[in-house]
This record gives sequence, structure tokens and C-alpha cells, in this order.
Amino acid sequence: MRQVALQMGMSLDGYVASDREHPGTSVAEDAELVRWKLDRVAKAGAHLMGRTTYQEMAAYWPQSTHPYAAPMNDIPKIVFSKTLGQATWPTTRIARGDLATEIAALKAESGPDVLVHGGASFAAALAAKGLIDEYCLVIQPVAVGRGQALFAELPAALRLELIEARSFDCGIVVHIYRPRPMDGGNG
Repeated sequence: MRQVALQMGMSLDGYVASDREHPGTSVAEDAELVRWKLDRVAKAGAHLMGRTTYQEMAAYWPQSTHPYAAPMNDIPKIVFSKTLGQATWPTTRIARGDLATEIAALKAESGPDVLVHGGASFAAALAAKGLIDEYCLVIQPVAVGRGQALFAELPAALRLELIEARSFDCGIVVHIYRPRPMDGGNG
């Protein structure tokens, strides 16, 4: 069974989107971080994203020479949208059904795990419905003070287990968490 991993940049104060600054791109990545992220991106069985992120990426990656370009262009993409008319970025399909049903079907497929890139509303919806198996939070050394929090839509507290923590010379820290299994306790 495939797993769904969210890889998302966020500010130090927990925002994944803001009108002040994009919390996922406030610091230039160093070469070690690029290699680390490229390794994760290249192993994905599919890239999942919402419509806005899809439109931004589809306008950028096909012409890019960045090391991420090849896996972003070659690996299948699934854009979740009820309004997008067509997907013009090669190897992309549009998922229009119920979010939980679509994710369950993806998990049931054989193949490598899938990587969610966002955007903020899409990622928050996945988190609120308990559809993420791994959270890879790329924490930028910037506080933006306001914006959209990844976990603002949760119906209850989400308990997570830290799997990995790694810092990079550019100041970015990556935390990887998995939801804790329900233990029947009071938390």
C-alpha cells in the first residue's frame, strides 16, 4: 500500500502561506538541501497538488533547467480540482472526485509513495481529513506573523511522532513526522 507524504515549506511560526512573504521560499537552498530534496522528489510515484500549485508549477517546470525539473516533469502528476478545465502539463491527470475517496484509491495502487506539494488549502484539507501518512516540514528561518496555518482545519489535536530532524547550512530545518497510532489513551 502506498503512503501519502506531504512535503511543505513553512515559516518558523507555522504558516504555509502568507500575504507578507512565501513561507516556503524565504531562504536560498544550499547544495546539500537540494540533493536531499531531489532524492525525495525523484522517488515519488506521483506528485499530488491543488489547482493553484499545479498552475504555478506547470508554468515553471517544463522550461526549467533546475535539478528538480526532470523528476517534476517526468513523474505522473495528479491535480485535485473541481474547476480546472484541462491539464496541459504532460503526465498530469485531474482528480475531481471526493478527496478521501481519491486518496484511498491512490493508496491502494501499487508503486512508490506519492508526494503532496500543496498548496496551503489543499494540504490543510488533507491534514484535516487524516489523509497524510508523513509530514515533511521544511521549516524556513523566518517568522511572517500571519497567514494560513497547515493545521488550522484539524477537528481535534493531531499527535505526531518525530521520525527525522535535520538542519542545513542555509538555516532550514527539516522535520519529518508520522501520525501516532491511536492508543486509546487521553493524549
